[in-house]
Amino acid sequence: MDRRTLFKGLLALTVVGQVEAAEPTAGAVADLVPLDNELEKYPRCVVCNMDRRRFHYARHLTHYADDHVDGTCSLECTAEMMLRERRRGFKAIYGPDFGADGEPKPLVDVAAATYLLGSRLPGTMTRRSKYVFADPVAAQRVRQEQGGELATFDEALAASMAEKAEQLGRRYRNDQERLRRKKDGAAG
Repeated sequence: MDRRTLFKGLLALTVVGQVEAAEPTAGAVADLVPLDNELEKYPRCVVCNMDRRRFHYARHLTHYADDHVDGTCSLECTAEMMLRERRRGFKAIYGPDFGADGEPKPLVDVAAATYLLGSRLPGTMTRRSKYVFADPVAAQRVRQEQGGELATFDEALAASMAEKAEQLGRRYRNDQERLRRKKDGAAG
């Protein structure tokens, strides 16, 4: 095979791959009413496969500009999906109103919500908890009981991303140390 034929074939595969990457996930259907029966439609986290019904108090739902929807178990997994799918654009992101009575917690638009970060409440997929409140007064009440700090969605997202960066750096250092020990063991 000559080089021109090879390069044309590689170029065609690259273009096809880019077109496919821009399309919604295979089998995905646009969801114009993502909040209706969302736990039945999106029962598992798309990142870690955790049961979103079990973690209803931490789950999030991302509605993209193309009307595709992803359900996640926590803000940590939402941050990862936002990073992966950032080119899609976002219509809305919803989180559970921890201040609401009953289960499952109703979802609210995080753009208008207040987050409680780092309280004594347990975290989901993180050591540093992050809870959503539709009512800032309810968030303040829980803060007085459980500690932590009040934040916007952007601040909570930044905290999640900083934690993810720390985890990845630690993983990289651990992997490098493991490879070094393996190399040293093979040489000795």
